[in-house]
Amino acid sequence: MQVGVIGIGLIGGSMAIDLKKRKFADRVVGVESEQLHAAAAKEM
Repeated sequence: MQVGVIGIGLIGGSMAIDLKKRKFADRVVGVESEQLHAAAAKEM
């Protein structure tokens, strides 16, 4: 299953990490307009 997360700041990022950790989704795709948040998410 593929899941999209709009907004990968503190809440969205935590949710995306948890979805992967619990194997709820094979792939998690995030969308973020804030460059700092997007860069941090790429490192995870």
